[in-house]
Amino acid sequence: MEQNYIARMRAKVGHEGMIFNSAFGVLFNEDRTEILLEKRGDSEVGYGFPGGFLEYGDSPMQAVVREFKEETNLDVEVVRLLGIATHVNPKNSWGDAQETISMGLEVKLKDGEDVKNMKADGTETLACEFVAVNPRPKMFVPAAQNTLERVLTENEESDRPWLREPKKG
Repeated sequence: MEQNYIARMRAKVGHEGMIFNSAFGVLFNEDRTEILLEKRGDSEVGYGFPGGFLEYGDSPMQAVVREFKEETNLDVEVVRLLGIATHVNPKNSWGDAQETISMGLEVKLKDGEDVKNMKADGTETLACEFVAVNPRPKMFVPAAQNTLERVLTENEESDRPWLREPKKG
């Protein structure tokens, strides 16, 4: 089995700090009262957004479309950029220093696609479902919780994307 981009780069640089790009998709229901979230295979609590790390040569838009298909079995297309967030982790769960720059993209189902086709991959995504946005769903890590809040509060009135920088400290 071919290693993914991150595994190939880690094999070269070890645990040294690296910057990775990721993209996640936000799919609302028709009246924007629910959002599609996933139960992740790598976390016992909370939800995550469908998405993942960019492979070399991917655009964020290509990555979101690919990851949505892999994780939820849904065909989507990108509507717009919601925002960019960055998170520095001096020691992730694999013991590596990592900064992740994440691009949030609103998506919609492709013409002819139906949510009845939704099916979790069973590995990265254990379940996927539309979840009410009020009260706020619990996300799998604090950074994702902050991003969810931004998605839900800073994109309704304006098409201006948000930028979230890491807390100093």
